[in-house]
Amino acid sequence: MLPSVDIDVVVAVHDLDRPVGRTVLSALRGADLRGVLPSGHRVRVTVVCHELASAAVRERVERGLEDAGEADLCAHVRYLEVHDGTGSPSGPFNTGLAAATGRYVSIVGSDDRFADGALAAWGTLADELGSAWLVARLETDRGELVPTPRTRPGRTRELDLVRDRLAYRTAPLGLLRRSVLEDLGLLPEPLTPGLRTGEDVALSLRLATSGERIDYGLDLPPYLVGTGDPSTPGSRTTTTPRPVADELAAHARLLDERWVLALPERARRAIAVKTLRIHVLGAVRRRPSPVDWGPGEARWVQELTRDLVTMAPDALRALHRADQQLVEAVLTARDTDALAAASARRASSSRWDILLTSDPRANLDPEATLRAHAEAATATALARLRAGRAPRAPQPGERPRVLVLSFSPIASDARVLRQVRHLSREFDVVTCGFGPAPAGVTAHLRVPDAAQNRLDGRLITAHGYRTAYRAQAGVRWVRRHLTPDGADVILANDLDAVPLALSLRPRGGVHADLHEYFPRLHEEHAAWMRRIAPYQEWLCRRFLPRCAAVTTVSGRIAEEYAEQFGVEVGVVTNASPYADLAPLPVGSPMRLVHSGACLRNRDLHVLVDAVDAAVAEGADLTLDLYLTPNDPAYLQQLREQASRTGGAVTVHDPVPYADLVTTLHAHDVGVHVLPPLSFNNANALPNKVFDYVQARLALVVGPSPEMAALVHRHGLGVVADGFDAASLTAVLRHLDVEQVATFKAAAHAAAHVLSDAEESRRWVTSVRAIADGTADLVEEPL
Repeated sequence: MLPSVDIDVVVAVHDLDRPVGRTVLSALRGADLRGVLPSGHRVRVTVVCHELASAAVRERVERGLEDAGEADLCAHVRYLEVHDGTGSPSGPFNTGLAAATGRYVSIVGSDDRFADGALAAWGTLADELGSAWLVARLETDRGELVPTPRTRPGRTRELDLVRDRLAYRTAPLGLLRRSVLEDLGLLPEPLTPGLRTGEDVALSLRLATSGERIDYGLDLPPYLVGTGDPSTPGSRTTTTPRPVADELAAHARLLDERWVLALPERARRAIAVKTLRIHVLGAVRRRPSPVDWGPGEARWVQELTRDLVTMAPDALRALHRADQQLVEAVLTARDTDALAAASARRASSSRWDILLTSDPRANLDPEATLRAHAEAATATALARLRAGRAPRAPQPGERPRVLVLSFSPIASDARVLRQVRHLSREFDVVTCGFGPAPAGVTAHLRVPDAAQNRLDGRLITAHGYRTAYRAQAGVRWVRRHLTPDGADVILANDLDAVPLALSLRPRGGVHADLHEYFPRLHEEHAAWMRRIAPYQEWLCRRFLPRCAAVTTVSGRIAEEYAEQFGVEVGVVTNASPYADLAPLPVGSPMRLVHSGACLRNRDLHVLVDAVDAAVAEGADLTLDLYLTPNDPAYLQQLREQASRTGGAVTVHDPVPYADLVTTLHAHDVGVHVLPPLSFNNANALPNKVFDYVQARLALVVGPSPEMAALVHRHGLGVVADGFDAASLTAVLRHLDVEQVATFKAAAHAAAHVLSDAEESRRWVTSVRAIADGTADLVEEPL
């Protein structure tokens, strides 16, 4: 017997290349082992395999869940097969919906997914309001809002077909109350059987005209529409070119539905206007050449247009002038040449012709383009007003709000996590960045993974730097989703967040924290220095002086920023949290360790060569490497190299950062020899050095100025004479137990001073001063 569920999710998949595992994971993410979401709703996913073997689809899905560490959730996925030979998506969706037993059903394409927390939030609101259809907000996976429905300004509850333009929301996405589908006689086939596209048109309109309650989850996590590969025609089923009769079949069938003909005049008119404007005229506009039309298609479109006008004679009044002229041309066209010519004329219409109606009074019609634009602008203004558009100082007893902005996965970004942890003790911290919310924040705005910042090379070549910056996907997404003036202080991490932070106009100002020296970030690459370095310099010169405060990771990098751009830059090192540990006795063999990214420009093979040579000369040593797979080929090379050392060197998978220091603690010496291939490498003071201190290890480093100064200042270990294997071997060959024990004791003595309890409070001091208004700010709109 099937377990009771609250939300039945139906996924239809017709191609093994679709990311169906990602889709299923999005539905189950956050659920416990019983399939219960944080909201208390039990969720189940039904994957309907259309013309596919369920075993092959199951393998893809389960592999995806296992890779995400959610293998236990496989128990809440079931698989059904449909082999109907129709090529229509209605078959698999109807099969899944007919098998549903939950209070709510939700359909999702295998290209698409739910935003984190979407199903739980939808279920909670639908329960509260008694929604028959909780309409989901739609966004593309690139972070672009799909603006339907365009409701009345501020209206999200008890929507009306005409006044809230529900006819424009064809896809019945969100949550549907299954009992309503039964009462309306829509089960077991709610989607129109046999149609290759538009199979959901009748279902959404039937719900919107039923008198049942329709609500809009505008402020809830969205349904994310997969955009596929734009260079591949038909990468999404719904964008595949089709004959006109197939493309418009769903809309033509509406004219024969008795429930449509029985609707009030205002409802029939709204449906007719939308069908003409979006679907019929859209099909004509996409065919501006006679060769675009098949035999008989022109007459077919002409008859459909005439039938729509007959159903709602007043429909043309709401169309703007360009569309009115196109409808008249369709109704009078004698052949495909005439129809193609009309389509071409429509493409060259003036801006006023595609805005205004022929009768000036008709611009106030609920279906008129001008009125729709005006109401959309009003809705945007109201949304900004609700979000607190005007700057406002914190009230007595109210904690200032700090936005921590970072184009990184914040929950795994050690430096940004330290900011969050320390600031949240004194401020209400909101984070904005990739990945899930970190612990301890008031709210988190998750930037879609697809909205990565990438520069347009053409704009960079043309020195259109401001346009290039604003055109980046991540920047555009945040600007659409964050209201200016909403924070007292913004802590912007890294240079690419600084202009955006300034444009958001925090009441107090912006603190910029720069994790590298960006104008020389990739100076080992001549092409990067020639094309991108000037852009980075422009960002520094233009925006850093407008920040209330700037910090970076080491003294020499701070000096370079100050010298080149005339800004005062403080230092907050990458110190690790204090660990309450004591040094362990030095082992036999002595245990060396290195942890971090597997990158070729770090010359990690030098560590392997040096240990191998020292052991060959009689040193009693081992080396453990804990490496993240940044460069898989290089990682494999290191594994093979380590295998030839007779067990002296072992390459391990990385451990979570929360477990890193305790893992390191089992060793004796932390090693980091970073070749000075770039300015940033040469002047690095990386977090791993501080991790080694908290693990109470001795240190061996290369002659990098910042690391060497730290080691000498606190007596933490030995600095090699060079960055090559021979120099490191010379150090390792002479390490002895007593010496290493002394260095480990020094690390223990310095652990408090070198912890982030000392370092990170500088961020708190700076942000407090900015929030109090004691730091100056020069603003410039982005």
